[in-house]
Amino acid sequence: MGTPMTLPAAVDVRSAPAVTPLLDFLAGSHAAALARIWPSPHGDFLALPAARRHAAAILAGRSANTAGHVQWMAARARDGDLAAEIFGPEPPGGLMKALGRMGEVLWRTEDYARFLDLFGEAAACGLIRHMKVLRAETLGLVSALPAALRQASIVTHLGTDEAAAADLSAAWSIALRVRGAGAATDLAQRLGRAAGRAALFDMARNAVQPLAFGPMAAPPVLPPPFQPVRRLDALTSTALEFRNCLRDFVPDLASGRMAVFVWRGEGGPAAVALRQDPAGWRLAEARGRDNADLGDDAVMAIVAGVREAGVRTGESWGWLHRRLEDRADDTPAHVAPAAPATWRAQLGLGNIWD
Repeated sequence: MGTPMTLPAAVDVRSAPAVTPLLDFLAGSHAAALARIWPSPHGDFLALPAARRHAAAILAGRSANTAGHVQWMAARARDGDLAAEIFGPEPPGGLMKALGRMGEVLWRTEDYARFLDLFGEAAACGLIRHMKVLRAETLGLVSALPAALRQASIVTHLGTDEAAAADLSAAWSIALRVRGAGAATDLAQRLGRAAGRAALFDMARNAVQPLAFGPMAAPPVLPPPFQPVRRLDALTSTALEFRNCLRDFVPDLASGRMAVFVWRGEGGPAAVALRQDPAGWRLAEARGRDNADLGDDAVMAIVAGVREAGVRTGESWGWLHRRLEDRADDTPAHVAPAAPATWRAQLGLGNIWD
């Protein structure tokens, strides 16, 4: 047997640059890259204004840039040219001023990316321009909000509570389902006028409640491989096939609050339950025989199928409404229900009683 004809893995043979404690503190994960551009004791880099140090970190993280190019742009380029190098042609005004309000310690690469994404969006850009101090955690919260809610007053009330921002975003989505997309402008203006955090969530709680009460909507029509279960004998057969408790939900099915389908796609079969709440029909459960969990691919296929028919996926209206109540009542964070973390948990599957 000869020597295997494989190529060696690429290895960076350069020795690690000397990094002073001060640069290590200020630059964090960027320290080594910046030390190669401005060797120890890094005096020329440390003498740069904060905005240009942040700019240097952004440019140094882009593999196409040489050390000499980064050094020249950060130290000698005009503000407008440096902004264009960072953002691209025709950057929004105020980019360098915004970088100067980021503080002395450099941000993580992903935080810079989020900042640049937000700065390119009109509502967020206007908000950022008026912030006296920029913090990565604050921009993380801003990015979680829909564009219409990226208002200074709302961000002030939320502070750095990303879970609260996620609840407000969910409430916004549900409110537009309940009241229609035409209510967006008025709703955003009212939320922006909230006098405080509790008032903000009280408004959000009211926004997800229907203005009028009426008849239940008919169950949606789902395409194959979904098969509707519309009769008692079909429900009995389905319960026997899947060895589950579907027969217990006859009252809900008869009243129009619930609909059952059998999904016979790849990774199935699955018993699928839809539940109707004030925001419309929602995917409430999807299980295999003996209530077995489905694989991720099967769940995603079911989710795609019901969404195509206009069915909502995600936690129930009731769960969200309770969290909004807790926040409106200033319930301490350790008492308020936690927001779901994983994508499967965010689907809210298994809650077919609410």
